[in-house]
Amino acid sequence: MEVLFESRRDIVQIAGKVHAVQHPPKVSDEPVLGPDSPADGAGTTIYGSVLRDEGCYRMWYQAWPQDWNGEDTALVGYAESDDGWCWRKPRLGVVGYGNDLSNLCDLGLHSPSVFIDPEAPPSHRYRATGCCGPRHLGRNPAVSGAGYYTAHSADGLHWTLDSSDPTWRSADVITSIYHPGRRQGLVALKYSPRVRGIKRRSIWTAVLEGGRWSDPLTALIPDDFDDVCAVSRGYASGDYYGMAMLPACRSTIGFVWQFRHLLPRTPGSEIGVFGHVDVSLAYQPEPGGRWLHQAGRPDFISHALVPWGRGGIYTSSGPVEVRDEHWLYICGVTESHAWYLNERWQLLNGRREDLIRRGIGRIGVARWPKYRLFGLEADPTGYVDLDLGIIERDSELVLNYTTRAGGSITVELLGNHLTQPGGYLAVAPLSDFQTLEGHSRGEAIPLDSESVDQVVAWRGGAVLRGDAARAVTARLHLEQATVYAFDIRPMDPV
Repeated sequence: MEVLFESRRDIVQIAGKVHAVQHPPKVSDEPVLGPDSPADGAGTTIYGSVLRDEGCYRMWYQAWPQDWNGEDTALVGYAESDDGWCWRKPRLGVVGYGNDLSNLCDLGLHSPSVFIDPEAPPSHRYRATGCCGPRHLGRNPAVSGAGYYTAHSADGLHWTLDSSDPTWRSADVITSIYHPGRRQGLVALKYSPRVRGIKRRSIWTAVLEGGRWSDPLTALIPDDFDDVCAVSRGYASGDYYGMAMLPACRSTIGFVWQFRHLLPRTPGSEIGVFGHVDVSLAYQPEPGGRWLHQAGRPDFISHALVPWGRGGIYTSSGPVEVRDEHWLYICGVTESHAWYLNERWQLLNGRREDLIRRGIGRIGVARWPKYRLFGLEADPTGYVDLDLGIIERDSELVLNYTTRAGGSITVELLGNHLTQPGGYLAVAPLSDFQTLEGHSRGEAIPLDSESVDQVVAWRGGAVLRGDAARAVTARLHLEQATVYAFDIRPMDPV
């Protein structure tokens, strides 16, 4: 669906008491996957991915072994579920750990993400990205040096690196998804340029298209307001530890890992070492466009509200659909970032041993109705005009919305005839648009309660007739209502 970011170009007019809102998720009271074997006995973290595939849910996660030595791990655990809630760890026998057959696959990368490439040959159906270097525990044996690597697989369990050399230079966090609206793999990479006098973790993006990975481009750089947000919460400064992503037609929603720093920083580079990680929302309205934050940058998931994640919250590479909801698998870590290190990133062995006993992290779920993240709310009344453009095929208008008790949404359609002198479309001012016959507000069937995909209808039916010579605007009259997303759904030919 098309999510209603406040800055969408097709929102051509807003009137009345209408303001932008952010929908909160529900976070599971308890983790759904925890440590219980030699391969992941020190912790399970969803530096990884969850996909709906081959009739079940499949998870690739970071496994921290019971004998963890303090170095970053490249062990990748694998789990399956029929419902997304109850998980099992099959003994794959692909990579053993001690005397245990283990549920490890042989990807061997840190911060592993997995997605399915529908346009790839069978040998490359599964794609993966991750970070690795000579000191990573359980690293892929083909790794030649430190960097971000890419890999492919026919089954998601047996992997081959695309190259023994890194695809990109690296920091340590990388996430990737498949974006069907763009027909691309989309990658978010972390780098740490110097910003406002100190090194700041920042987000770059790259794409996989036609089997080729692009160079990374700047996406999100921390600014002064990130420091304001951090200071207002009791920290010294802030930056971005990583970012999950959700496709929404041609747009992309980002789940930004907000790392808020406590002092001291690393002497010399002044990069943040200690602190906590929360999650906020950002979005990119179109391919190659600017990434924007939700106004005020409120937390989407705060570590302070997750009892089993008081050290910080990290996420999988992106949400997965579970019935009428999106589920984003999250990792709640037991202690704050670098709790077992000093400010020079040196290991404190006693703290490492304590962390193994307590468990580094566990995996839970944040969930919400599909595409219900950003929205426009009327309190109490107002309207929003959406430019639907030219509807060439008979279609339906579908809304994702909620209303309060006594509230409703009614929709009228406004049309304008276009001319094409020299091949250009000439559009009249909105005030010159005329209500389309049979689609006035008085003929609209009011919408109330809530739905993630309700078809808009009028007394004469729900069809938006295709007309290649007319632009259509939908005026959404909101009475104590919030609209989150919309879709123009072509109807099947009779």
